[in-house]
Formats: sequence, C-alpha cells, structure tokens
Amino acid sequence: MVSISVDTISSFIRDLGSPCTAISLKDGTIVAGSKDGLLISWLASNGEEVWRVSIEGPVSDIATSHGHVFVTASSSLYAFSDSDGSIIWKRELEGASDYVLAVEGSIWATSSVYEIEVGDYTESSIWRFNRSGELDKRWVIPERSWFIGPYFGKVILGLGRPRCGILSIDGDILEHFEIGDGDPIVCGDYRKQDFERAVAILGHSSGAVSLVEEHIEKVKDENPIPSSWQIPMIEESSAVCCILVPDIGSEFITAYENGFVRSNCGWSYDARSAVSAMAVGPFSVEEAGNTYWACAGKRVLVLSSSELAGDVDISGHPGGQLILELVHECCLVKSDSEGDTIVLGDERGGIYLINGQLLSRRIDEGSVEENYDRRTSLMRARLRRLRG
Repeated sequence: MVSISVDTISSFIRDLGSPCTAISLKDGTIVAGSKDGLLISWLASNGEEVWRVSIEGPVSDIATSHGHVFVTASSSLYAFSDSDGSIIWKRELEGASDYVLAVEGSIWATSSVYEIEVGDYTESSIWRFNRSGELDKRWVIPERSWFIGPYFGKVILGLGRPRCGILSIDGDILEHFEIGDGDPIVCGDYRKQDFERAVAILGHSSGAVSLVEEHIEKVKDENPIPSSWQIPMIEESSAVCCILVPDIGSEFITAYENGFVRSNCGWSYDARSAVSAMAVGPFSVEEAGNTYWACAGKRVLVLSSSELAGDVDISGHPGGQLILELVHECCLVKSDSEGDTIVLGDERGGIYLINGQLLSRRIDEGSVEENYDRRTSLMRARLRRLRG
C-alpha cells in the first residue's frame, strides 16, 4: 500500500505552538487547546480564525453548548463566548482539572489530586455548576473518574481504584454500582445524539469492555443501572486505551495498548501501536457508511465499518479492512469529526482538517499519490457485490 501524508489531503493546516491536548468540532466550528494554554477557534469551512485566548495550561477538555465553550484547564473551569472568545466566567477547582460535560442546563467538571509519594490519585471532586457559573453541588470521592457522560437525565462516571465501578448521579443523589469485579475503568465513550438508544461503553485496565444501555421507555426501575445492563462485551489481555461509539448504528470500536483495534461485530485489526484517538471520518467510497479513523503513533488508519449506508444486507461485509493509511511527521494525538469532516491534532500543535469531498476529489483525480493502492478498487467491488 502507498501511504499518503496527512498534509497532502488536508484542506487547511493550523498551529497551536505546543502539543494539542484537546479538540472539538461542532456546528462547523473547531476549538482546539494546547499544553501551554492557547485556545483557538476556527471555521471548519475555510480555516478562518474566529478568536484566540491564552489561559494557564494545559487545556484538559472542551465542551460546546448553546453559544458557550466550556473548558477545563490547569485547575480551572472556564465559560467562553463561542462568538468572540470572551470569558463569561471562570471558577477554580481543587486539584488538576480533568473532564467537562454540558448537559441539560448544568455544567459538570471533574478534578483530581495526585500524590507523588503515593504514586496514585488520592482524591477527586465532581462539580456541578449552572450556566451562570454558580456552584450547585460538589462531591468528593476517593478515586479519580476516567469517564463522564449523560445517562437518561442522570450523569454516570467510570472510576479507577479503590472502588472502581460506576457512579450514578440523579439530582443530588450519588450511588455506586460495581461492575467488572474490581477492574478499574480507564476510558469510555457514549452516544452523543441518538438518546433513544443511550449507550455508554466503558473500558477496563484488564482489557474487558462493559456496555451500559437501555431504551428510554424501560428506564423506570428504581435501580438506575440494573446488573442486566452491564454486559462484558470483549475481553483482551491488554488494557483498553480508546473507545469509539458512533452516533448511528450498533457497532462500536475499542482499541488496546497492545495495538489491536476490535469491533463488537467480530473483526479486529493490528495497528502495531497503541491508538491515541479515534473518530468516525470521511472516505471516498460513499457506499461504505462509517469509516473509522484511528490515530496510531505517526499513522492514521482508515478502517471500514461492518455497517453499510442504506438498506443493505451486511452479511460478509469486510469490516475492519484497511482502506487508507496516512502518515505524519510526528504522533497524532487528538481527533474529532462532524459530518464528512474530521480534524486531527498532533503532539507539536499542528491542526489538520480533512474534508470528505476534497479527499474524494483528490483521490479520484489522482492528485494524491498515484494508486493509493488496489485496496480501494477492491473495496468498491466488494460493496457493489453486496448491493447486488
């Protein structure tokens, strides 16, 4: 296979000046943050800079909602205007800031305290603010949370040691549920749009993967997370390092520190190095439905989905096929996508936007490396056969 450089197929390239530590693409706008605390917003359509602001870094996480950009950085939580980057409010957290989540009128943040002598996190906090920045509630727990996501009007968190398992927060009530037999949760992802099938996938340090899912009409049980919803889906001898839950379809993807990428539909691919970020991305084979872009060191692997676009029988469809490989001069560490556009961030602060239509045109015109391989034509042939 002929490898193609990320630069070659990027619609535009921008620079943060230091390693990219968080990135978001939503409603046609990119917001990216760096280790040094630089936060920049660009239009995805043409790369025009909308605003930039410098804060104390590193930037940990970014969430956008209703005209606001919420950011955790260093030991603080910020609310910025998405139109001009002005600071609407700022709140100090205890310890290092971790995640931020904007859902149903509340802004959630997590922070943690790491003790060098102990070599582990000894305490963390869960913060809930209203949109005006007023603190509604704070909970202090003895372990770091490695995942936070919405869950049928509640919020759930995935925990590391000592307790492990899941925390469910409903109103002001916090409940702990054991999953994975004391196996620490190290990462997770959740469905962002299709709340008729709300789903969270949680990865464990042992390599196990747990699924938390239920239809809304069935969520009337007094126990918000019945044990029947906690299904160990995949087991691997290496720790999970990244999870991707697409907003459509039933397939989800897990990546492991040993380099394997696996689907709950049964396929696997050896990326040969740990995956740092995954996103659903564009590709020129329109009939292929989703494609999965996995950042693995200095490469981006574009893998085929097990689910085709449209009403197609997918039996025998070659999910997990490598249909394109991109190479880069340094490690790509962050990604996000929207529609037919994906944005990548690297360890030097480079930001690369790739648009599906432009990618398709450059490949079809042969302006990207010639013959990026027979694999694409073979994929097209397989898809045509599946469509009859």
